[in-house]
Amino acid sequence: MTTPYIIIGCPTTSGGRVISWNSIFLIDGFAIACAGDKATYPKHKTVTTIIFGDPHMQIFGKAAARVNDSLLCD
Repeated sequence: MTTPYIIIGCPTTSGGRVISWNSIFLIDGFAIACAGDKATYPKHKTVTTIIFGDPHMQIFGKAAARVNDSLLCD
């Protein structure tokens, strides 16, 4: 079974939400987030970066972010 890709507004495991995404490339009509896109991080009241993604699904040179991929944590 494959891990689903994440889109704008998806919740994160830290209680935040994905707030940036690739608006050009769509899967089933949804723009998906990639490594380097942003998510809120409520614990530190900041915005953080998605740091991992699917190495086999590259979108304009960035790995497509999946459910449970990591965020940069200070």
